[in-house]
Parts: sequence; structure tokens; C-alpha cells
Amino acid sequence: VPGSSPGGPTEIDNPTAGVKGRTLKDQLLLLVELQKIDSTIHELEGAMRALPEKLRPAKQDLARLDAMIEKERLQVADTDKWKVEQQDLIRRDEEDVKHAKMKLQAAKNTREFAAASREVDNKRRSIADRQQEVRKVSDAIETTRSNMETHEKDVAELRARVEEEESQISGKVAELETQAREAGTGRSDITEKLKPQLLKRYERILKVKGIAVVPVKEGVCQGCHMAVPPQINNQMARFDSVEQCANCHRLLYRIELVAEAGDDSAGEAPTA
Repeated sequence: VPGSSPGGPTEIDNPTAGVKGRTLKDQLLLLVELQKIDSTIHELEGAMRALPEKLRPAKQDLARLDAMIEKERLQVADTDKWKVEQQDLIRRDEEDVKHAKMKLQAAKNTREFAAASREVDNKRRSIADRQQEVRKVSDAIETTRSNMETHEKDVAELRARVEEEESQISGKVAELETQAREAGTGRSDITEKLKPQLLKRYERILKVKGIAVVPVKEGVCQGCHMAVPPQINNQMARFDSVEQCANCHRLLYRIELVAEAGDDSAGEAPTA
């Protein structure tokens, strides 16, 4: 590739060709400015995505509590149904006891009397057992209902908090969307001044790396912290070409460029 050493950064040939009145230095400064805009937009979009994620744990807790309460409701409904069935059986047993007593009074011999006595005793035991089970179940139902009231209160409070936080987050997201639109103001003006080939390369790298343009500081690429060959560094100082780092493939510029342009704050870039 013209202007590059074997294995070193590659250049973009004649980046100002076809862009009237634009020098290579101008193009680099435009790229740096474009990167600032895109980085700001990227950060704002990341914040917009992150904000709703903060509610995920609370929403998961809410879903678990809702499922638990629904399960408790079903258990109470099933238990109430069972309790009604048992009470019906108790009433039948009580009717059977009455009939057995009548048999007992009408017994004509010892055998009939003994049979009627056993029937009365069995029905009474059955009634007592069922009544005991119904009392246990009734106590359990009351405990479950009490727990449900506590859980429903907890769920109501959690749901109110989630809804309030969701409303606040929606407002913050709207603010970030406005900031992102404002940050993008003027982007088209910059892209129109860049050579299409250079802009295309920039956008391709941006899509993959997130940061497409980084400075070279003391001979080191600030994108991946790998050393840039001295001859390439010298070419960049003379603005002979627009170079790419052989390691991270980002577009490079000398940190002195933005300092000369009166922007001392643009020299650092995120690492690869």
C-alpha cells in the first residue's frame, strides 16, 4: 500500500481528492469532531438502554410474588372446596348416626343390638376424625389468608415503587433522547465535508470498534496501546497520508493536531 511499511499501519490514498478546499489536516480535524459527536451519541444511547434494565430485578421479584399469591389463592380455593365436602360428609354421618340409634332402639336381639352399637360408634369416630381434620384445615386456611394479606400488601407497595421508578426512567429516557438529537446536530454538515471514501472507512470501523479515530501519543496508538512505527509517525506529522493502526485498524492522528486546533481535551481515546 502506498505510504505504508510492510506490516505497519495502512493509509487511505489521497483522502482530500475531490473535496474542494479541504486539506488532509482539515479532514483529520473533521474526523476527530465527528468522532466526538458519535461517541456522545453512543454514550447517550447506552444510557437509554441501561436505564430500563435497572428495573429488571424489581420486575422479576414482582412476577415471583404475583405467582406466589396466585398459588396461595388456588390452595385456599381448593382447601375451601375440600372443607365444604368434609362438612357434607359429616352431616351425612350425623344422619347415619340417627338411623343407627333408631336401629339400636329397635333391636330385637343381642346380635342386632351389637351391630347397631358398632355402627353408632364407627359413625361417631368418623365424625370426630373429620371434625378434627376440618379444624386443622380451617386453621391452616386462616394462616394462609393472613400470609396472603401480607404478601398482597408487599406486592402493592413493590408495584407502586416499580411504577414510580418506571415513570421516572421514562422521563430520563426522554431527556436522553433529546440530548442525543441535540448531540447529532451538525453531524451531517461534517459528513458532507468529508471525502466519501474516508467517511465510508470511518463508519465501517466505527460499527466494529465503537471508536474509529484515535490519537497517537508519544508514538503509541491510544486505541490499542501498540507502538506505531517511527516512519509512519513522521508521515502523520507531515500530513502525507491518513493512516490506520496495523493492530486495531483505527484511523490515526497526531495528538498535536487537536492541540494546534485549540482543543487540548481531545487527546485521549478509549482502549480497544
